[in-house]
Amino acid sequence: MSQCLFCDNKKIEFTCERCKSSFCLDHMTTTEEWQCKKHEINYSKAKADEHGYRCSVIDKSECPECGKLLSLERLSSGQYYLECTNCDWNSYEKTPGLFFPSKESLAREAQRYGLVKSFKICNKKLKHIEGKEICPKCFLDLLKRDTITNFDTIMNSFNINAVQMIKIIQKYIDEERIDGIIDQSQRMFYYVSPEVREKILEKIQQEGVITLEKIGTMLDVSTEIAKLLLFRLINKYNLRGRFTVEQKKYYTQKYIMDAIIKRIQSKGRNKISEMANHFDLPIDLIKKFCVDLMRSKTISAYFADRAKEIVTTERIFNEIKDYAKKYGLFKLNNLADSLKIALELARKMIFKMVNKGELDGFFTQKREFMTVRYFEDKLKGYARAYNSLPLKTVTEKLGITMGTVEEKLAHMIQKGELYGKIDPQKKILLIEDHPPPISHVRDSSALAETSKQVEVLREYDFVGGQLHFKVAVRNHSNMAINNVKVLLDAPGSFKSKDQLVNVPVIESKNTRGVDFYLEPRECGISNLGGTVIFKDASGAQHTIPIQKKEVQIKCPLVCTDMSTIEDCQLAIQSLPNDARAFLIADLDPRLAYRAAIRTLKHFETSVVTSYEEGDVDKDYQAEAWFCAEAKVGGGRIITRIYVSAKNQSLEVRVWCDNPGQLTGFLAKVIELLFEEINIIRKIKSEEREKTIDVMSITQNLAEIADYCSLKWKAQNIRIKLQDTFVRLRKLLGDHNPILDRIEFWLTRLNTYEKDESIKEEDANRLGDDVENFKNVLKRYLTL
Repeated sequence: MSQCLFCDNKKIEFTCERCKSSFCLDHMTTTEEWQCKKHEINYSKAKADEHGYRCSVIDKSECPECGKLLSLERLSSGQYYLECTNCDWNSYEKTPGLFFPSKESLAREAQRYGLVKSFKICNKKLKHIEGKEICPKCFLDLLKRDTITNFDTIMNSFNINAVQMIKIIQKYIDEERIDGIIDQSQRMFYYVSPEVREKILEKIQQEGVITLEKIGTMLDVSTEIAKLLLFRLINKYNLRGRFTVEQKKYYTQKYIMDAIIKRIQSKGRNKISEMANHFDLPIDLIKKFCVDLMRSKTISAYFADRAKEIVTTERIFNEIKDYAKKYGLFKLNNLADSLKIALELARKMIFKMVNKGELDGFFTQKREFMTVRYFEDKLKGYARAYNSLPLKTVTEKLGITMGTVEEKLAHMIQKGELYGKIDPQKKILLIEDHPPPISHVRDSSALAETSKQVEVLREYDFVGGQLHFKVAVRNHSNMAINNVKVLLDAPGSFKSKDQLVNVPVIESKNTRGVDFYLEPRECGISNLGGTVIFKDASGAQHTIPIQKKEVQIKCPLVCTDMSTIEDCQLAIQSLPNDARAFLIADLDPRLAYRAAIRTLKHFETSVVTSYEEGDVDKDYQAEAWFCAEAKVGGGRIITRIYVSAKNQSLEVRVWCDNPGQLTGFLAKVIELLFEEINIIRKIKSEEREKTIDVMSITQNLAEIADYCSLKWKAQNIRIKLQDTFVRLRKLLGDHNPILDRIEFWLTRLNTYEKDESIKEEDANRLGDDVENFKNVLKRYLTL
């Protein structure tokens, strides 16, 4: 028994006399139509047969996008949905995602969303408009015979008019049975074979750039047709890239970015206009790419010459070094003008270089910068001219503070570059023309006595995923101590912003505390110590070591723990907790939430529950709970993620019985969260919705797998599966087989009662299917 050439349907409606191919009602091609006189809407033969040759328009309905009437349609799985009679909106693919196995359920939800006022279907009998039956195989064979086919050849071969011909060709293009361009102005159809299409795509993906002239040569068509074809491929395969200004060349996004990065890093300083001319792209677009690269920290660079140039940080450093070497003392304004950068940027770069030790010097009170070499040369000149020099004179002439002058002079005297001494009372430099005699060191017993009267204590605790190390210096002596320096000796397993804290003075019988906050980098046992350096009233320097303190950060190794939200709520009442919160004003809260979800997926944690609600710009909020068990030592670890658009914040809170385990786990979560957020910052605005869809699908599938393991409520699983279905359809299109499988599960889960848990057999089967869904999504992302 024969079956349809395009499907396995054995109910044959048409058989071609020439090629003997058979087709079912859905796949046969005919110019025959059926029309509703009331609404003036035409139905194809297959659609008219599906509706029993009666109109399916709902009279009192309104499309949410164009305002036209809606019609009732049905999927192959039996689900009912609504479709606009004018535009491409439908409740199956678009928001709010309404499709149900019964008309009553669909009517109730459609009225709730304001899509229909009364679910009354027209149901009038359709008028028959006669037409001609055409063999799809013969029609497609004719189109595929040559690269270019004239309209007259097609119309004469099948005895149809131009409107009918274009409609049929467009239908086959939409069904992906053929690929090509319909050129109505030249009355030609240009066929694109799969081999040529793959060759063009391969060239774009491998080389990153393609010209319309090359495409025209490959297909033997004009550049205009080549451009239309390239537009088709860009839309179909979601290619990310840009045409040149003259639209003769197409770059992929990756190619442009890599080329711009290479050019910026190789030259150091680039004019935006030259880069725009080189790539034949708009200047504003080149600026936007540069902004994106700087914002994502892919390159370290800044705009210069009023955003007409871009210059790397390394090049700025080198230019500042050359300028400082040439002038020694210079105004920041002059430096900024010379380098064509902002005044504040010049100050910032010099400050960074001084802190890194790449530039030796200091700022003056006259908005100038002075190198140490220039300062030393000036002082040596003063020393040759004067026997005594008031320090105030130096500060006035050079525009620097008294403390800086004293420090630099003491350094020069200590190194032997200047002979003399400073009178601390009169603030005068007394210059000598020969080295001073070597002074004897104070009796060691006296120094030891002073050191005994100063006590150093230390302790630590865990705060917000950080180690809080506190050092207290107690002065038990009868005199004040000054110039106290507390130096922390932290191993490489911790990261600290500051390891040196200065305390000007500690009065007699007083105590001063110093706080250090360290980020754990590695787990394990570490010893934290340090040194306290101070001067007593006589000016003698003392050093007291900080006794080492053992600190243990436990490894954040966890395994899945299948708990319910009720178990977690009960457990957190008796568990210690800690949290870190962040402002996310510059991030889409949905992306921030999914970044946190992805972070927790780095660990073997199970999703207990999650929800999202509210408008993104106003009252959006999302929450997720995770549960795990520590692999080392056992014990439950519960994590809560909360995002609020109203407060513009993201909070990560962890409950754990062991403080070291708590800090180690929270610190690792925060470290990975920063990495995920940095990835999100690189996402362009036009890719944001697609990224949210992919992240949501990944999150939903992970939660569904956990729910199946827990034998969770079937309706909760259906909500997640419904959202996954809508988002997958936007990414994969309507014809992917995975959608039929998800529809099957949506229909099956509808049979469960409201609070009924999923059966073990269904849970196991759905869990296996979820793994297949993940593989399909992974293949899509690879493409």
